[in-house]
Amino acid sequence: KKIFQGFEENLFSVLDNHADIKPDVVKAVQTLREHDIKIGSTTGYTDKMMEIIMPIAKEQGYEPDCMYSPDATHQKGRPYPYMIFKNMEQLGIADVKAVLKVGDTISDIKEGKNAGVWSAGIVVGSSEMGLTLEQYESLSKEEKEQKAKEVEEIYKKAGADFVFQTMEEVVEFVLSTNG
Repeated sequence: KKIFQGFEENLFSVLDNHADIKPDVVKAVQTLREHDIKIGSTTGYTDKMMEIIMPIAKEQGYEPDCMYSPDATHQKGRPYPYMIFKNMEQLGIADVKAVLKVGDTISDIKEGKNAGVWSAGIVVGSSEMGLTLEQYESLSKEEKEQKAKEVEEIYKKAGADFVFQTMEEVVEFVLSTNG
C-alpha cells in the first residue's frame, strides 16, 4: 500500500503534463457531433485523476457527452463492460449494435467485445504502437507499414471487429454506416 501511495503521489504531480489529446480526435468528435452522433468515454483513470485531465482536454476542444471511470462501476474497469453500459444508459442507447467502442489498447478492444458492441482499434498514435507522433513520423514508409501491421494483428487477436489507422477513418466509417 505504501508503494502505491508513493506512485499515486508521483502520478498526480505529472498528470497534467500528459493530457494532450491525440491527433484528429477533436476534429473527429466535432464532425460526428455535427451528424448528431453522441460521444461517450471510458477510462482507466480514476475520477480524481479525471478532475485534472478533463479541464485540460476541454481547453483543447475535447469534451465527451459523458465519461465513466472504474470509480462508477465498483472498480470494475476495462475489460469489464460496465463503463460502456453506463455510457449507454446516460446517452439513452438501448441497442449494443448501435455503439462503436474505439480504443488504442487491448483492454479497450476486450471492453467492447465484453459489452457486445462493435469494437475497433486505432493504430496511429496508439498505446499499442508505443511511439510518440514524432517517433512515428520519423519512421520510413516501410517501417510505418510494419508497425501498423503489428498493431493491427494485436487488435485482431484481441477480437477487434475493425481496425482503423486514424480517427479520420473512424469518422468516414461511422458516417457511411449511419446514413
